[in-house]
Amino acid sequence: MPPAKLSASLALLGGVLWILHALLGGGSDPLPGTLHFLGLALVLAAAGLFGSGLVKSDAVGMRVLVGLASALLALSVVEAFRPPDSPWYDGGWGIVAALLGGIALVRRRGGDRTSGGAHSR
Repeated sequence: MPPAKLSASLALLGGVLWILHALLGGGSDPLPGTLHFLGLALVLAAAGLFGSGLVKSDAVGMRVLVGLASALLALSVVEAFRPPDSPWYDGGWGIVAALLGGIALVRRRGGDRTSGGAHSR
């Protein structure tokens, strides 16, 4: 599976898990906590894969660095304004992640198309 398709799939799945976490409402039950943790891991993995795909060179160290930075940026955006005791905060981010992942999957359904410039044939 190409990295872009894998990243979109992880974002979609992580977003759905966060939406399920919000629907269950949190509480002391271990299932919502597990859904939140797995959703967070999937969204961070999706952000890391997406970020590493932005590097066009074959430098593995640069890909790893940009992937880690992308995952940490996603984590900081999600956690920056977290209100106390609000499961729908994660549910809202889950909707965003699921929409972005779903749109990316639908756009790539026709295959991996490379954009060519005027000189590519």
